Amino acid sequence: MHYIQGEFNSLDEYKKAYFLSEEEIQLIRKRSQAIPFEDFQQTFDATMVWMREGELSDRFPEPIIQATIQARDFIITDSSLEVLGEGYLERHAGIRRQYLEAGVTLKAFTTLLVRFHESVYAVLQKHYPDDVQLAIACKKYNLIDLDILAKEYRKKTLQDLEEQNTALRELSTPVAQIWENILLLPLVGFIDSKRSKDIMEAMLDNIADKQAKFFILDISGVAIVDTAVANHLIKMTKAARLMGAKCIISGISGNIAQTIVELGIAIDEIETTGSMKDALKWAIKESGNQL
Repeated sequence: MHYIQGEFNSLDEYKKAYFLSEEEIQLIRKRSQAIPFEDFQQTFDATMVWMREGELSDRFPEPIIQATIQARDFIITDSSLEVLGEGYLERHAGIRRQYLEAGVTLKAFTTLLVRFHESVYAVLQKHYPDDVQLAIACKKYNLIDLDILAKEYRKKTLQDLEEQNTALRELSTPVAQIWENILLLPLVGFIDSKRSKDIMEAMLDNIADKQAKFFILDISGVAIVDTAVANHLIKMTKAARLMGAKCIISGISGNIAQTIVELGIAIDEIETTGSMKDALKWAIKESGNQL
């Protein structure tokens, strides 16, 4: 199981945080065992009807409803007769991930869980209307189950953000092969240490994969060229040279050239051109290819 710092990562942690004792867990199990299983099945079936016909029915894909129905007895048992038994956290975390990955929203899933828990408790209350300790124990358990959902939702959100960030990083480093043995990477926006690392990794990976001999870095779209950015560019060209490729920096405007000179940055070993077109012409000529 994957552990997350700052989260509850075991049932013992949940039970301690919500002051749910082992005696209370056993009370729920004992009371449930004395109730006909059919009573729980009926309330489960009513919940399935709500998933299909309730106000949030459009949030529950039919495959999820079918999978839930197929697991009916397992879900009922895990939520009453063997509540919070061994492996509960892993099993129900997995169920929640399946729902969330199927596109069920947090609002819909939370409403479903609350309705189901309330209906299960209604069965218990029908048979034990005056058992205050049972009511308290059920409420604690319900809160834990909802917290498990909240944790999985946070994990799913972080996963989605990381995937989006990865996609954005790939979009921000669009390496293209524009000629035989010649690669181009147009840079746009700001370049910080993190993005510089991503750019260098993309550059070196593509040089290795395509056996490129020339790599054009076009910086005409870079917002600011300061000491840090210039140093990043120098590191990139040196890394490309170690891979056996010549790196050309294009898009050097008058302002950028003046900035680099004023910063006192030595670029004697770096090929530079004013435009991407000139860089391409130079690379083709140096490679021995013909236009």
